[in-house]
Amino acid sequence: MVQTHPKGNLAAKIRLLRNVKILFSEVVFGTPGRRCEGSGLCRIYTVTGAKRLDPHPRRIPVILLINSKGKLGLRLNKNDLPEELYKELFQGEFFLIEEQFGLPAYFARKLGVGHYKVPAGEYLLQARGNWLDIVF
Repeated sequence: MVQTHPKGNLAAKIRLLRNVKILFSEVVFGTPGRRCEGSGLCRIYTVTGAKRLDPHPRRIPVILLINSKGKLGLRLNKNDLPEELYKELFQGEFFLIEEQFGLPAYFARKLGVGHYKVPAGEYLLQARGNWLDIVF
């Protein structure tokens, strides 16, 4: 189980957890072609890189992971989501990716994959206590 860390104190390091590689980061949710409005993954930042940016209401701390089946997953804490963003994107059974998203090379390398594309589509949104999990 991953322990909850205070916002802003996450280190962009890989840790091995039962054969699952994880990377603490921050994601701006939205569609890249719509200036990060809409539904999807717009941008991903390292925790250190995100500290240098102005706050953004759609940028949320997440845990990126490659599961034991080689699939990219994303885990976020509901407590980190503004209510409006939760209602817009995370209240239903599925998370919608409106536009394909390519995992940046730095993150792919750190997670041990050559490259990774998340196709547009609907992905099951699983709630586990305060955590929301999505596997792409």
